[in-house]
Amino acid sequence: MDDSASRLSLPAGVESITAFCEFVRVGAVAAGIDGSEIGKLDLVLEEILINIARYAYAPLSGVTEVSYMPEGHGRLRVEIADCGRAFNPLDVDSPDFSRGLADRPIGGLGLFLIKGLVEFIAYRREDNRNILSFVFPAAGE
Repeated sequence: MDDSASRLSLPAGVESITAFCEFVRVGAVAAGIDGSEIGKLDLVLEEILINIARYAYAPLSGVTEVSYMPEGHGRLRVEIADCGRAFNPLDVDSPDFSRGLADRPIGGLGLFLIKGLVEFIAYRREDNRNILSFVFPAAGE
């Protein structure tokens, strides 16, 4: 994301999620995203950030950086970066809905949900950082 993006860096912990969501909401309002969609944006952010808080640095601690930039009226590009262990969440298999809930392995539902709420999502590993970017909301929202 270019230098004109708004950025916030905080400890990669669950205690930072509310501040990150409030920060990105400012960008969403500035981008003209309908207020009724903000809860969905919060859900996307919370899912990504909770996974970073739980797994990226464990058992140590680290920092997460969230940046955003309006991408046309009603659209917001968000990037979430951490310096934790390399992990591409987009490589995780989609849940197998043909199996019963008790027979499915744990995990994967959050990313499945996120993909349905965003227009675009991508991962890259750059300068020893995991960077997950997405455009919100999904096309047609």
